[in-house]
Amino acid sequence: MGALLVLTASCSSPAREYAVPVELCGVGVPASVLEPVLPPGKEISAHPTDPEGTGIARCRLHVDGKSVFSASVERWEKDASARDVIGPAQSVGPGDARSEDGRFVYSAADAVGRVDCRAADDAGRSVWATVRTTRDGATGEQMRDLITAYAGSVAASGGYRKILD
Repeated sequence: MGALLVLTASCSSPAREYAVPVELCGVGVPASVLEPVLPPGKEISAHPTDPEGTGIARCRLHVDGKSVFSASVERWEKDASARDVIGPAQSVGPGDARSEDGRFVYSAADAVGRVDCRAADDAGRSVWATVRTTRDGATGEQMRDLITAYAGSVAASGGYRKILD
């Protein structure tokens, strides 16, 4: 009699072995809204860029050495709209989902949102937050939750002040 060999393949997705960050380069964000848009992997690291005078502060997250997520805080003219800001975004378009007040526009890969901050208004500017993920399987609702939390944290922490100058 011959032996029966049974091979099984796991259908589960690869594991996330790293701890999900609770901040994006100094701006607090709940891990519960960041976790769904990050891929599995072993190690995560943050890479901030904040070139003086550019009006943009960016934070990139790398998982296992590969850039998988970015968040930014950007200075715009006071009358900029979500439509203006989404122009440079790769996967967000004017027809994508938006919040009732027009402050947030989001897709499954990108989201933009106006940061509610008096200092920017007083300076004749507006401040916008953007988030972008490379993770397949993220949803528009997850990106909406993330951009809403991130923009709120930027406003509450004053994380926009360095880009207003």
